[in-house]
This record gives sequence, structure tokens and C-alpha cells, in this order.
Amino acid sequence: MKKFIQTCYKCEAKVKAATVNKEGVRLRCLRCPKCGEEYFTSSELIKYDILKGKRSLVRKFGQLGDSVIMRVPQKILKDLGVKPGDYGVFEERKDGIFIKTYSAKEIRI
Repeated sequence: MKKFIQTCYKCEAKVKAATVNKEGVRLRCLRCPKCGEEYFTSSELIKYDILKGKRSLVRKFGQLGDSVIMRVPQKILKDLGVKPGDYGVFEERKDGIFIKTYSAKEIRI
């Protein structure tokens, strides 16, 4: 784990990489050997939330050949009526990416 801090904010001892088990989820952290304070990266906290069901709509990007992929939650696909073969049009925005879905019937190529 890359150290994002060097010393404990509480007691100023040098922190060390550790692995902890929080409610059945194994997480990497930096731990103070003196006072026991634990420091987690945001990605470890997101991992915890996902595995505990607190962020069910978060998905990780993956790789398939030369492409980067992301799986879309079934609830979203069902709610929007998206089916295999339909299209998603991406629009870049300041705060992220907007995806407009189109039925394959709407677009005839």
C-alpha cells in the first residue's frame, strides 16, 4: 500500500501498512503502532461500502482486450428498459459523464 501519510495525526508515531478485518471485509490501511489509529484510502472505504451493500450502484472499470469496460447494474438496465444491442451515447460534462440510452429500434444503421 502506498503511504499517503507518514505519521499518526493523533500521537505523531510513524504509521505502518496493515490489514484489518472490518465486519468480515478485509481492508488495507495504515495503522499507528503506538495508539492503534487506522487510516484508510478512499478506494478501500468504497470497497468496504460495496461489499457491505451500502453502494450497490458503484461499479469498477475493467479491461476486455483493448477496451475498458464497466458493467451496469441490472436495476438500472431494467428501470430504463435497456437491452443487449441498445446504444449508449456518452456526453462529457464538467462533473462527469452523462450516458443517454437509445433502443436499437430507434437507431437504424
